[in-house]
Amino acid sequence: MGVLTVDHVEYLYRNAYQTVKAVNGVNFDFEPGCLYAVAGASGSGKTTFLSLLAGLDVPSEGRILFHGVSMTEMDRDEYRRDHVSVIYQNYNLFQHLTVLENAAYPLYLKKEPKREADAAAREKLLSLGLKEEQFGRLPNMLSGGEQQRVAVARALVCGSEIILADEPTGNLDSENTKIIVELFQELAHREGRCVILVTHDPEVSQGADVILHMRDGKLAKEAS
Repeated sequence: MGVLTVDHVEYLYRNAYQTVKAVNGVNFDFEPGCLYAVAGASGSGKTTFLSLLAGLDVPSEGRILFHGVSMTEMDRDEYRRDHVSVIYQNYNLFQHLTVLENAAYPLYLKKEPKREADAAAREKLLSLGLKEEQFGRLPNMLSGGEQQRVAVARALVCGSEIILADEPTGNLDSENTKIIVELFQELAHREGRCVILVTHDPEVSQGADVILHMRDGKLAKEAS
């Protein structure tokens, strides 16, 4: 059993006019030390699936298990705080906080002493190629690629086992896309994280260890 096990998962959206099965009978084991790409067209169910893995919602049917325990049986707030980090296409940085404060923010939420939180954030930012003189700047003073690195540093500062990324290179040029994909590869292969990214970019998918395709809510592994 992997770090995340998806067991016959379905998710339905309902409104007054229709019911849509956004995720349709998905089964899969996600292992640590592996970079996964979930590819598919817009509306295929990719982002809904990622939200379920993040514990932001629970399946309509089936189970998602973290180390063998169903998310419906655990404190999902604790799961999101301590075990999983999400990186978004638009970075989701706080524009009124500095680069250092953004990277340290998860540790502030955990009531870590500010000096220790800032030191951990500084270490992650430096390891991702940010410079000390940038730490006091606001996010909009950085390039898109630099802002995404701040978002990655924020995701890593808590030591999360699972890194989820929703179109993380969608706003980046080809050079910065390559850098971010290499960062994800390093997180999986050197640090043993389970990294799952949603993308519509074939070049990004090709950098993954395992490529999964989502269509009409169904997930299939690409043949190697």
